Amino acid sequence: MKLARITKPLRSVQVRVMLAGDLNATIERYVEYYAHVHGDSVDTRALIPEILRAFLDADREFQSWSRSADSQPHRVSAPSSSNAIAKVQP
Repeated sequence: MKLARITKPLRSVQVRVMLAGDLNATIERYVEYYAHVHGDSVDTRALIPEILRAFLDADREFQSWSRSADSQPHRVSAPSSSNAIAKVQP
């Protein structure tokens, strides 16, 4: 199982999404699998953020891009003045 045991409470942020029926059925099945592997039942709403976290953590291309994007200077929108120069933040 790629998903480790959930050991800490998650910070609450409400996100509403519509899941296709087959995806919902697969997630419900994963909830059963989690209970089978870890011996603890878990609510689907607690499991979905952990699935997303595991997916993002495992995406090596995203991790590489994120590190390189973080090291690049960020541009701030230029003020509306026509003589303004865009500022670069460290």
